[in-house]
Order: sequence, then structure tokens, then C-alpha cells
Amino acid sequence: MKVRPTLLMLGPMLVKLGPILAKLRPMLVKLGPMLVKLGPILVKLRPTLVKVRP
Repeated sequence: MKVRPTLLMLGPMLVKLGPILAKLRPMLVKLGPMLVKLGPILVKLRPTLVKVRP
């Protein structure tokens, strides 16, 4: 499982992003339904995205 190290790396970044995400939240709420529609597409694309990354 390669997930754990990346989560540890993302931790500090998420802390920095916290306030920004709080500001973006209203926009995310509006985008929510669109993200729900995009979800299945992103799931299909995920394997290709993983392959693209070095």
C-alpha cells in the first residue's frame, strides 16, 4: 500500500489548504452535484492517471 506515505506527505499541505478550502466551501457546495456526476468518470480515469504518474 503506497497510500500511507502520500497521506503523511499531504498532511502539512492539507493544514495549509484548510483556510483556503474553508473559503472555497460555498463554491464547492455549488459544484457538488457536478462532482457527483463526474465521480464515475474520474473512477474510470483513475487507472490511466496512476499509469501516467512516474
